[in-house]
Amino acid sequence: MNKYIAEFLGTFFLVLTIGCTDRCQFGRDCALAIGAALMVMVFAGGHISGAHYNPAVTLGVLIRGRLNAADVVPYIVAQLAAAASAALAVKFSGLELT
Repeated sequence: MNKYIAEFLGTFFLVLTIGCTDRCQFGRDCALAIGAALMVMVFAGGHISGAHYNPAVTLGVLIRGRLNAADVVPYIVAQLAAAASAALAVKFSGLELT
């Protein structure tokens, strides 16, 4: 169960960062923010879940043979739920996106 929670949290904060920097006027700074958030989440949860944070990466890891097939659906469900939650958080955050 901990690996699914780690996937949820990592995906949530990655999508939240992307959503908050979506309309940033400083392109390079936005990319650095997203990369830094991903780096932090990989270091924080990589040893627990593998830090896929993306259904495409999960499928790639499965094809590579490094993931048990029984874990694929719970990983993807956690990732999609986290992405939807982060999108709602961005939408209702009150940020003035220009």
